[in-house]
Amino acid sequence: MTTLPARVIAVEKRGDQHHVIVQIGAKYRGSFNTLAFGEIKPYSGFLKDGRLDLIYFRDPGLNVGDEFPLWTLHQRTSKKL
Repeated sequence: MTTLPARVIAVEKRGDQHHVIVQIGAKYRGSFNTLAFGEIKPYSGFLKDGRLDLIYFRDPGLNVGDEFPLWTLHQRTSKKL
């Protein structure tokens, strides 16, 4: 797994759900399904243009500006010519 730099840019409570928006700091071209989350995993979410929109049913304890624990299952490889 490879660590991805990410930061929380918004947190909002909507009824019994917590909506968290995270900006990934590096160019990431993988899919949502190739991401691995920290201890508190989101119920659902999607990824578009380096922005993660995540839904939690429990308060994830995140605040705007916090670093967000995120990894990709993809291995970075270098190509030799």
